[in-house]
Order: sequence, then structure tokens, then C-alpha cells
Amino acid sequence: MNYIRDGYVIDDLTAVHDQQLDIEIDWLTGTFAPVSMQPERIRASIQYYCSSLEGQLVQQNVDLASITLLRFRWPAGARKFMIATDDHGKDYRIYVNESK
Repeated sequence: MNYIRDGYVIDDLTAVHDQQLDIEIDWLTGTFAPVSMQPERIRASIQYYCSSLEGQLVQQNVDLASITLLRFRWPAGARKFMIATDDHGKDYRIYVNESK
């Protein structure tokens, strides 16, 4: 669980999503959308994970330079997923498991 500053990041993400807003985190730039709905806990979490992204990819034998897009998306009314594009233009998508 991603617990930061006395709370869970998923609770903040769910609060944004419950307003029927699309959520997107760009892991290469460290940006969150919608920008106006980014609480400090989400910002801190993104910064933390972005700072270790290259190391995590190296452990998976992936060169960060070969990734041109890496985003988490949670569209309003739809499932969460990750999308990536490599330097050859190939797209990859994986849905995030839901737990209730």
C-alpha cells in the first residue's frame, strides 16, 4: 500500500475519480492530471516513484531511454490501466487489478 503523510494515496485518487474526472500520471515527466486536483500526498508519491523509476527498470533489464511514453490512466467510469510506448512505436497496455 502506498501510505504517505498519514493517508493512503489510493484514497486521494478515488476521491478525484469519484468526481467523474479522468486521472492520468505521466511517469516520465512526473505530472498528474487534473492538475487542479493534485493533493500533496499524490505529488509526494509521484516524486518518490519517479526518482526510483530508472533503477526499477534496470532491474527488469529495460533501458529507460527506450520508453517514449509511460502513463497510468484511470478514465471516469472505466478501469485503471498502464500504457507504454517503446522507441519502435509499439504500444503496451495492462489493466490494474481491482480489489474490493
